[in-house]
Amino acid sequence: MPPRIAVAGIVAFWIATTGYVAYRDVWPRLFASGPPPVAIELADEAKQNVPAKWTLYRNGQPIGKLTTLMKYDDATDEFQFTYRYSKLRLEQGGVALEVPDATSDVRMTRAGDFKEQALSGKLEVVAGKSRFGGQIDVRGTVSGGTLTGHGSVKSSFGDFEADLEPVPVRQGQPLNPLQPVNRIAGIHGGMRSWVVHEYNPLQDALADLIRKQLAKSGLPLGAAKPKEPLLAEVAGEPRVLSWQNQDIPCWVIEYRRKEDAIARTWVQVRDGKVLRQEAFEGGEALRFERED
Repeated sequence: MPPRIAVAGIVAFWIATTGYVAYRDVWPRLFASGPPPVAIELADEAKQNVPAKWTLYRNGQPIGKLTTLMKYDDATDEFQFTYRYSKLRLEQGGVALEVPDATSDVRMTRAGDFKEQALSGKLEVVAGKSRFGGQIDVRGTVSGGTLTGHGSVKSSFGDFEADLEPVPVRQGQPLNPLQPVNRIAGIHGGMRSWVVHEYNPLQDALADLIRKQLAKSGLPLGAAKPKEPLLAEVAGEPRVLSWQNQDIPCWVIEYRRKEDAIARTWVQVRDGKVLRQEAFEGGEALRFERED
């Protein structure tokens, strides 16, 4: 067995990557101060019943693929978003993380309230000539306004699993700039701006699990500092997006923290179809480019 510090580092890296993958599903969950002037049309999404395909880019370089699909469950009157990542590869500081396959399922009520999420995936860490494999599974459900769940990691270095600490969950449909959806309704130029707050119950629970695992290995980790709210606004005039060798007029939702734009969603003027979603912060630029 490797030293505990090495195991802790790999576990932290895996969990952080889980956060990176789930990041497009639940981080940041953006709740508006008052009803947001734009919304995801859940019923419209479910009617499509056709997978949407996306290419993921990091700092301008392709790093993987994403397929999204939404279905309606008549028995529960709930909607299920399914996100399937494939051939995802991240590199940082000479260490690469490969995700051959990872799937996240998110269930929401008709009102857009978050009900549950399941995330599972196969992961491989590549450091020099060494390669280590593993699987991760994280599941959380919301009951009585509280998220509870369980996380497990199976790896070459051993396995661990633990319950997630309960986390309160707010009500209301989030508009997440990195949650790829088919269309966004109600968007037009000159509409009022609105304040959004980053809120992520699953990430909070995962962060607590990371801290506990690191503490067991003698590596205490402080809690992350809360971030300031964002201001979301739509440009007064459409902007032209070069997409698949076409110039497409798009409404652009821009999310700012103070003076800095940290995310944008490009929505086709003609029919509300989302063509691109991007975010930039801390020197990193992430982008989802629609293929179909």
